[in-house]
Amino acid sequence: MKKSKALVLSLCIVLFLSSCASLAKKELPYYTFQGMAESGSIVVTVDAAKEPDIIASAFGDLSEFANRAKRVSLSLKPTSDAYPLETDALAAYGVVEGDYPRFLLNTGMMYARELSQKSNADGLTWFSQKDGPLSLYTPKNDVLLFTNGSYESAYASYKARPRLITDEKARLMTDAHIALYAFEPETFFDLGLNLPQSVFQQAREVLLLIHQEESLYTVDAFIQMESPKLATTLSQMVRSGYLAKLKKDKIPFKIAELKLMFLLDEDLVSLVEMPLSKEQMHLLEQSLTGVL
Repeated sequence: MKKSKALVLSLCIVLFLSSCASLAKKELPYYTFQGMAESGSIVVTVDAAKEPDIIASAFGDLSEFANRAKRVSLSLKPTSDAYPLETDALAAYGVVEGDYPRFLLNTGMMYARELSQKSNADGLTWFSQKDGPLSLYTPKNDVLLFTNGSYESAYASYKARPRLITDEKARLMTDAHIALYAFEPETFFDLGLNLPQSVFQQAREVLLLIHQEESLYTVDAFIQMESPKLATTLSQMVRSGYLAKLKKDKIPFKIAELKLMFLLDEDLVSLVEMPLSKEQMHLLEQSLTGVL
């Protein structure tokens, strides 16, 4: 691992812990997924250009739709505290951003046999499946909003534009191939890191940034625990588990590099550029495809 990369990621940790006063004075861009991070929800955002295979799998036969996507973001609210996260026990809404003309898309849905048009007293319009839970609409050009729950609630959340995720963290998330964020989670995806459910239940915030370089996937994980004591326990647990896996798989390692990979700062545990195996990525891709 290069020291320069470790330095950059150390700066990311600083951004995670505090806001930057100089940036706060400027008009910063708003990212749709920033408004999705209610307590207990898991936010997932995928860069469609960097992860076309995941987007293609999610949209199935709708290849033209997938090709026009730029970013897919989801808010996943578990309806069960089962661990790992059960993809069929989620209240979800999401936004697909891309090249989607509002008039053409809504007109197409108007003539889709499997959809029926709905509206409320406030003049809000959307389409719902006749034999399913999905509701969707294009509220403006290049944005498709969908949910398996109340479209009115999903639209209200989308329209409110709260910054529940800080601008600094949001910027890190947009730079990643795949990013996951949770505030006060009760459960989480199975990422193949052998973390028990108690870790997530005792965490205040979880941020995972997944990158790819030369076919190798790595994850930068920032887990803020409820206390420094819990953070110390988690750091020791993850480090011991990762070391045991390296020994089991007979993968050579250097202690100096491992020290740069596992960082502890008060109540914040950081995993820097941890390699993800093909099995781990396959597990994550399966989970994401199941909820997209």
